[in-house]
Amino acid sequence: GSFEVRLSILDSQIRFWAPPADQPIPYVSLPYGVLFECLDIGNVLFAWYTLACERKILLVSGQLSLLTVCAEILCSMLFPMRWTHLYIPCLPRFLTPMLDAPMPYLCGISRDIFPHAVSDISDETVVVDLDRNVITMGRDTPDLPLLPHRRKAKLMTTLEKHAGDVFWKARGLTSSKVEQARLDGDANSLARMLGTADAVWDEQISVVDEAFNLAHAPDSMSLLYSEDEMTPSDRQSRWDAVQEGFLRFYVSMLKDYRRYMPSTPADKHSGGWRNNNNSSSAGSVGGGVEERFLAEEFVRSQPPDFGPFLEE
Repeated sequence: GSFEVRLSILDSQIRFWAPPADQPIPYVSLPYGVLFECLDIGNVLFAWYTLACERKILLVSGQLSLLTVCAEILCSMLFPMRWTHLYIPCLPRFLTPMLDAPMPYLCGISRDIFPHAVSDISDETVVVDLDRNVITMGRDTPDLPLLPHRRKAKLMTTLEKHAGDVFWKARGLTSSKVEQARLDGDANSLARMLGTADAVWDEQISVVDEAFNLAHAPDSMSLLYSEDEMTPSDRQSRWDAVQEGFLRFYVSMLKDYRRYMPSTPADKHSGGWRNNNNSSSAGSVGGGVEERFLAEEFVRSQPPDFGPFLEE
């Protein structure tokens, strides 16, 4: 089973937790809440899926601290896959021409530098504004393949259950209050509510990069509209479940892949299970039979709605 130790120091409880030794799922200690405070569930899912499909992604924020943290969280959501393309969480101004690179990338850039980089940004780039919860597609951005409906629905349900309220709580609201205001049809009331929410968020995000996070003033918007009563243990359990939701998605999509791996070892002179460009199409070098992952057979064996994602 899992290993857990809890210590109480004054009014705080510290929790040390590790997954079962025989099931080494790499739970990470990243502050997942930061990403879900910046982006709503739909935009988090879209940013993750864009990354999973190996597109060009540029994160933008006025707070440098957010860029690296959010980039690392997005990469952790790819497990068991790994991001192996260009990765620069905090891109300096003199490297902005790299934003027109002909390969996938995940980069982050300060809002101060962004105006100077606009001319360098590829037309295929997806720009994610972490401060404003806005995603902008480049005019030549390739269309993303459709996600399998049932798998997407399960992942969305998991995210809504464990993190659905994080975005609005960071703005002093709840999703139910916002939904009710929309149903009431009072545009002025909704506009005032969202305006207050923006003011609360602007105050919170403006001090992320501060070396000393001083206490808010008594009339602070963050204090007036703060309602977070979760314990540290509850918050960590929430993000464990979120990470597990992404892992379950990949497991459901790739669970049969071993059936299409090479079953016999190749000759020592062979190119291995990957195709060797120096060998003949018949696949023999020094008498060895070349083995490779049967990708096309694997895709054809899966449900039709899995095809677009797996082919990508």
